[in-house]
Amino acid sequence: MVFVIEYRFAVGDKVLCNLGEAGWKLGTIIALNYRETTWPEEFFAPYQVLVDDDKSLIYVPEDDDRFCRQAMPEDIRILQRSDALATFQSTALMDGEHSTVGERKNNLSCNQDANGLGYESYRSGRCHCCNDCPNQWSYVELYSEHYRCASRNNLNITRYEVDLGVLSVGDQLMFTPENFPNCKTGFMQAPTLVRLPPGIVFSDDGSLSGVVRFDPHRESAYSVEFVAVSTVDWMDETIGIVRLEVTFEVQQNLPPNDFDVKSFTKRQSKARSKAMEILNNLNNIWGLWERNELATRAVCDRMLKELNKLKDIAEQNPRLDNGRWWAHLGGFHMNVHKLLENTLYECELYLGYALTFGDSGVKYYAEQNLNGCYQKRLLEAARFMWYDGMECILQGRWDEAISILKAAASKKDGWGWAVNHGDIWLCEATAVVLKGFENEQNTSIENDNDWMVTAESLLQKAIERSEESGVFGPEGHPWIHQVLQALESYKQLRSNGDATKEWFEEFNSQTIFWCSQALAGIAPFPPKCKERVVDEATLLSKLPGHNA
Repeated sequence: MVFVIEYRFAVGDKVLCNLGEAGWKLGTIIALNYRETTWPEEFFAPYQVLVDDDKSLIYVPEDDDRFCRQAMPEDIRILQRSDALATFQSTALMDGEHSTVGERKNNLSCNQDANGLGYESYRSGRCHCCNDCPNQWSYVELYSEHYRCASRNNLNITRYEVDLGVLSVGDQLMFTPENFPNCKTGFMQAPTLVRLPPGIVFSDDGSLSGVVRFDPHRESAYSVEFVAVSTVDWMDETIGIVRLEVTFEVQQNLPPNDFDVKSFTKRQSKARSKAMEILNNLNNIWGLWERNELATRAVCDRMLKELNKLKDIAEQNPRLDNGRWWAHLGGFHMNVHKLLENTLYECELYLGYALTFGDSGVKYYAEQNLNGCYQKRLLEAARFMWYDGMECILQGRWDEAISILKAAASKKDGWGWAVNHGDIWLCEATAVVLKGFENEQNTSIENDNDWMVTAESLLQKAIERSEESGVFGPEGHPWIHQVLQALESYKQLRSNGDATKEWFEEFNSQTIFWCSQALAGIAPFPPKCKERVVDEATLLSKLPGHNA
């Protein structure tokens, strides 16, 4: 039989395969057009794959992303190390891990007077959209493969690992790190407390103490891989970020006589059923929006109401299903963020907390969502850098405006959070015109058209983006239209040798008008960013601590 079908992948390609309940597994394609002897002659599978984990052979029934997809570098990292600060199994995976050497010294800073943005300092666009201060890095900034803030900002990672052996329920644990780096504090920044047995307390100095108690959420024997991080010495190039990993085995995890297993199981089942009901409600509400059967405001209100219910269940049953519901809580906050609710912090907080459970399935689900979250950071940064650029324009700081707007456009190819009409390129073009005109008045060089060419190139990008939106009429985006007219007028004046002072004053006046409109959130520009309903510190304080 001759096969002439063209497939997406070739023999030797690394792919991710969907193994159902076992999750997505990394593998290598070893054959195309695979057949088994018992199959009908017309039946064949596009790929045979060797699974990396256990070297088993599987076949892929269809050449479709549902069953098999390209393995991206982040996918490989997610599957082959426990978190973004852990060591690699292969040095080949380190390719592309670090950013340009030297960026760390220029951007990272814990001077809050200079930053003034707190949890939202990533919106400045510095530090690869990580928080300017490593001491404030969150779970996702430290542990997620899609954020990788330490490696993106070229911070050294000092790893300290210790195996405490085997413990039994009832044993006392007293651990204080020995031969430790100079760093002796700061380990409560983002510890994976949920991985510790009940009764064990972790302290800011990296020590563990207490008596191991029965854990109803785990098997009779289980492994602990506890991780904590200190960023106190991030500026010290010999230390940087300290990753502490403590591992041990727990045996004889059996319920005491006074523990009601049936009652516990019943409570967990009841909470799970309520969570499933809320999850179905969230999917149904989102479906109404996708079918244009419910207005955006109503969708947000209903979803936020359901998400608050889900948060209550997660807080009352924090270890239900190994963090699955925390992951869903973060994931569905992404939906309302798409509708311009100011909820990216919730997305990252709950998805990041889900990562701390160490469950491979929950981790993979959370990381898939965190890929989108990091992209949303880039979009948010582009939008707020756009605002910063316009503020510079209003203050006559043309060079600074051009620099900021150029960087903003580079975040997501001219897109921003709800900035969809080429407005960032338009503003950069406007700043280039203003700076170009100023230069022409202050130089003896005549007819320097470089700035004009640059501005027209940026305007062309903005025109194409605005036309793609289908929002504007025949004349297109009104600000773009005015800038184009102004440039044509300026060319004519310069060609005729006429004075251009009045032209500049009119152009500058129009620029002030449009920047003010954009900063005020007046159409056709995106509405002003909504205020947060609950402040970040309050949400963070409500995350569970040590296991009860």
